[in-house]
Amino acid sequence: MSISYEFYEPVSPVEFVLLQSFSDPKQRLLNQLLNALGSPAEMLTFANRISREAFHRLESDAVLNTGSSATARPVDVDDMRLLEEAIKGSTQLASTSQAVQAMAMARYAAIDEEPVDADTGVTAKVEHPLGHQAPFADTDLAAACQMNPRTASSKMSNSIDTCTKTPGLLAAAVEGEIPFWKVSLVASELVNASPETSHRVEQHLLDTKGFNSWGYLKVKTAARALVTQWEAEAAKKARVKEAKEATGVWVRPSDIAGMAELCAVGPADQIARIYGAVDQLADQRAKNPPEGDDPDESKPTLGQLRLGALHDLVTQGADVSYQVVIQVPVVREEQQAATAARRATDDPAHQPGASSDDGAPPPGQSASSPRGPDDSKQAADTGGPESGSTARESDRCYTTGWARIAGIGFIPPEVLEALIDQFGCRLTRALVDADTGVTCETSTTAYEPTPRMREFVQQRDKTCRFPMCTRTAIRCDIDHVIEWPQGPTAGHNLAALCRHHHDTKTKKHWDYHMSDDGVCTWTSLTGRTYVTYPDSVHDAS
Repeated sequence: MSISYEFYEPVSPVEFVLLQSFSDPKQRLLNQLLNALGSPAEMLTFANRISREAFHRLESDAVLNTGSSATARPVDVDDMRLLEEAIKGSTQLASTSQAVQAMAMARYAAIDEEPVDADTGVTAKVEHPLGHQAPFADTDLAAACQMNPRTASSKMSNSIDTCTKTPGLLAAAVEGEIPFWKVSLVASELVNASPETSHRVEQHLLDTKGFNSWGYLKVKTAARALVTQWEAEAAKKARVKEAKEATGVWVRPSDIAGMAELCAVGPADQIARIYGAVDQLADQRAKNPPEGDDPDESKPTLGQLRLGALHDLVTQGADVSYQVVIQVPVVREEQQAATAARRATDDPAHQPGASSDDGAPPPGQSASSPRGPDDSKQAADTGGPESGSTARESDRCYTTGWARIAGIGFIPPEVLEALIDQFGCRLTRALVDADTGVTCETSTTAYEPTPRMREFVQQRDKTCRFPMCTRTAIRCDIDHVIEWPQGPTAGHNLAALCRHHHDTKTKKHWDYHMSDDGVCTWTSLTGRTYVTYPDSVHDAS
């Protein structure tokens, strides 16, 4: 007796997919999970959890394989394939996540205020079509994603271009056909292109065989060539914008201790003339060494000669002055007494007495209060804004210890004169709390902070106090945290804010308050809070 089987053949592709999902237990569970999670945010949270679990399982397998080569665990081809699949899967997951981020950023940027009632000025939040960018949207995301504000702004602009100019490429990235960086790169080349040209370039790349195997340079060159071919003016604008953003001179620390790098990017003719002048001067230095060079020293390299020539070329005729800020830790007298008593308890033979760091302030420097000196009183008592600070009777007193120069370390007071004699630099004293490492405070009754107060805020904050902003404090506005005259012009009510983040606070897009010791707590319109801390000498110790 024979047994025959009849198989039901689905009549449509949709029906086939449904039947397949029911026959696959994992797929069925996944569909149930997706329905239960609901929102994209919940799905991404769960995806993060799954990714962490994948990492921990890989890590656990690696721990099992520790030891010498003699005791190493043998593997077969299947093990290698599993690792390859994990690497490939994580790469695709990262690309898909970037595509999700781009869409979410573009939609977030499109949310803006719209007037509801012209008479009362009442506004409401509405979501505009993709392509609209609300003011300060990049500021919100910089804090949320722990990005530099400039990075967040650039990323948001690119996300908008990606979603509006290259939606087909974005869909391909979501499906895992191409990596997201290609989408982002093509979109950056289409910034100034018309919608028609953007669609034409995108379709051409999607139809090109082998596009998914192209490298960075080929993708960039091809996209730029197509825009130049079909819309020359847009290509010209893109080149001008790119050149403007790249032009500049900046410095950065070198990997070698005590060294730094100076980098310049600009028009080729200018760079060529600069380099030619440096090379010519270096040749002259090689033939005629400057007076004072030790003949016994080894012959300088060509690089050293060029650096010396550049130094002479740039600094000749320029009035360059240097200022070193001496950061002096201050200790509460009651804390100092407690420390002395503790030492006496630990070492009965030790008797506290005068020493090089016995707490005596330097010349012209009196004890400082925890809330800082009054600026006008200080100037009258000490004869100048850089002479020190005075104590108010109602405040607890501080006494000063050894000085500290950032990047060098702690030094005794007698070394200061040697620094002045050797380097000829101006020394400015800044008092810092020995407990927190934060600079102490000054105050005034006027609206405008005094020069010394500006110096104090700049020394305390170092950078803009908005989360993740790295704009140096000397290039920032000095903002009253609580608006004057409700809030005083005092160190505990002043903070360094760059112009962009100053505007976000002034226009009530963000709000923040600052504690007496300089800790800022920021609150966004959506109710999220972020905390930033003042610069501390302890951070560099």
